[in-house]
Amino acid sequence: MKTIILNIELLSDTLPGSGEGYGAVIDTDIVFDEYGIPFIPARRIKGCLKDSANEIIEMLTLANNNHFSNSQETIKDLFGMPGQSEENGFQFYNLYPKEYNQTVDWFKYLNNNYSEIFSKEAILESYTDVRMQTRIDDEGIADDHSLRTIRVIRKGLTFEGEIKTQIPNADSEFLLELACANLRRIGTKRNRGLGEVKCSLNGSDIKDKIQKLKTAGGEK
Repeated sequence: MKTIILNIELLSDTLPGSGEGYGAVIDTDIVFDEYGIPFIPARRIKGCLKDSANEIIEMLTLANNNHFSNSQETIKDLFGMPGQSEENGFQFYNLYPKEYNQTVDWFKYLNNNYSEIFSKEAILESYTDVRMQTRIDDEGIADDHSLRTIRVIRKGLTFEGEIKTQIPNADSEFLLELACANLRRIGTKRNRGLGEVKCSLNGSDIKDKIQKLKTAGGEK
């Protein structure tokens, strides 16, 4: 089985929402583990990359570039189909901050020995910020009862996760590389400046491959 490492650097604060709040304090929260360390769920990044891959196919089609001659099969190989019971060729895993395993070991020790200082909430606060926003009406006045509180992951963090495949396929992997290079934003509140990212695969020499793709499509 081949393992590919996916990297996502947060260029702005990001909200990969959990769909839930946090008690009476946070209306829209991020996803975090039992220690308070945020992570990006596999299904979220898989969905973002699938949308990005479809954008790539559309752009190549408009450019009359048929490198991916059977594009829908390539998409299916990468991401599977809705309702599919069996595993597809590529399995996506959650993305955690770099050096997550070493960090968890330290947090376990600190939480066990200094729980009054290093609680789950304190660890979560070290990775995140809380923002407040309200809805403004047409006259520029805040609507009553519209105040909402969201938690975001701070920019500058880099997350890593694995993608595993049992049947490596050059076209599928190339489309995955292109989808990563094309991905610019993830999470919610993207129209408010959140979720800008830089996404890449470890060991990917994408620039040379893109040039070959342009040449194959007839671009000089």
